Amino acid sequence: MKTSLQQRITLIALISTGFGLTSVFSSRSVFAQETPSSVRRVSVPVATGQSAASPVLIELSPGYGVNISFIPTGETVEKVWFDNPSFATLDADGCLSGLGRECQQNAATVLHLRRINSLNMPGLAKTNSTLLTVVTAGAAGRRVYMFRVAMGGKNSQYHTVEVTPKETPEVIANNPPRLTSVLTQYQDSQMMSRGLVVAQQQRLIHRDSPLWKRIENFLVSVKAGEPIEVAAAKSGISLQLVQRLQELGKTSPVPPQMQPS
Repeated sequence: MKTSLQQRITLIALISTGFGLTSVFSSRSVFAQETPSSVRRVSVPVATGQSAASPVLIELSPGYGVNISFIPTGETVEKVWFDNPSFATLDADGCLSGLGRECQQNAATVLHLRRINSLNMPGLAKTNSTLLTVVTAGAAGRRVYMFRVAMGGKNSQYHTVEVTPKETPEVIANNPPRLTSVLTQYQDSQMMSRGLVVAQQQRLIHRDSPLWKRIENFLVSVKAGEPIEVAAAKSGISLQLVQRLQELGKTSPVPPQMQPS
């Protein structure tokens, strides 16, 4: 089978930059896994505020609900406070305090949030976001989780936020020691910004995709000094994707004017 001139040129360019076919296919796999992202995993330290500066953000799109699952932690939900229910409803798969259903059996392990048309509720200010506080009980004792619930765009980014204990094998595998141990936070952010441009040049991602916006939010947080692991969890991207962006950023220099804002 004859190889076209364009294919030969592309192959030579990839080899000369140290970015071989294996890396291309690997990158495509990583970006494909991120879009669409149906399940977003957040560790207990992040969701309880132990390693995050602000509550985990959950965005609700019109016509789509989002589940918050505590099943991986083995905890049950005891009580919830939903500060502003004027644009969203809250339900659970069992009984708990705060929703008018207190009981001793069938304790809740999953919460369900659903966006609704905004209501005028006396005494409540009109806002686009609110705080959801969840009190749980489990083998490790009682915990308090905090989530910032906000109105999102038309396209739902995920349908489930899964709270995962730090000690599980999956979280350990996906959360290696700080990625900033060698380079400074600023250098990392610049490298990942270049990586995003390279990914666009390789047609691994498009500017109009939901993933692009999530990566941009992640980069803004990192440039502001937020730890990479925390920024990734809040923005809804995996550390595997973060590492791929760093690798792509090393492949070739990108002019500053081409870097994403």
